[in-house]
Amino acid sequence: MEFKALEYIVAISEGKSVSQAAKKLFVSQPALSQYMAKVEQELGTPVFVRTGNTIALTLAGELLAREGKALLQARDDMMARLAGLTEDSNETLRVGISPFYSKYYLPLLLPYYRQHCPHVQLKVTEKVSTELERLTLAGDLDLSFVPADPECTGLSYRPVYIEEIMIALPPDHPANRYAVPSAGIPYLDITCLKDEPFVELNPLFKFYKMSQRILRHFSITPNVVYESTSWDTVCMMIACGIGVGFLPKVLMRRHRDEPRFYRIAGIDSTRAYSAAYPKDKPLSMTALNLITVFGRLLETI
Repeated sequence: MEFKALEYIVAISEGKSVSQAAKKLFVSQPALSQYMAKVEQELGTPVFVRTGNTIALTLAGELLAREGKALLQARDDMMARLAGLTEDSNETLRVGISPFYSKYYLPLLLPYYRQHCPHVQLKVTEKVSTELERLTLAGDLDLSFVPADPECTGLSYRPVYIEEIMIALPPDHPANRYAVPSAGIPYLDITCLKDEPFVELNPLFKFYKMSQRILRHFSITPNVVYESTSWDTVCMMIACGIGVGFLPKVLMRRHRDEPRFYRIAGIDSTRAYSAAYPKDKPLSMTALNLITVFGRLLETI
């Protein structure tokens, strides 16, 4: 059995649905279903029991998911150690990341590299995503971690993590009562916010295009009362009642109750957080390993 099959089985078991797993794996839902049908045929036993839109594991599926996850982690750890033994291990990787994401993501990545890849030096540059893309395109960075949309011509984007953008309201906002409970994070139909003041990230940032797509979908022309160059500032402005706005899910870790976070009902509000690198320059094994390890670490958030 290929590692790919184990990756798919683990993703489906964790997502409890083919659609969620397909999104995480960056493949289409039909392609994933067809692939899993072939895997089950090769194994000669069903892996999942499908009931409506949900999926349950068979005994064979439970074994494959449990042991497969351990095998995949062992594979990644082995590749990390192997990268530390190759000639490439002595290279310095020049990596870009924005100041906002660095404080949440680097505490996961840097200790891992210190422990597992002590001979690989990560030279980190912190700038806004558009500037990181410019530096990567110019050859001043080997790769940068940025949201993929919109893409910069001349760069390739390899998805690392699926980031969810949420709608956030002040704790005492009247629209909180319209939230729809779910098994996880509640949903909110943001059409109820049409006449509300909005706090937004500055249009110079990559998120602006996504925010406009979401707002157009719901026919909302926002009354923007404050623009910031910092997600953290947007979060605090919403928390103190200045307005409502969009925030990345990662902020829920420290600000769960200030403001209130909701999934956006009626639209896919996710985007790929990706590694960007020049199209004409192949990545070293060390760089490829960095992308793999980073993606696995971000799944723990």
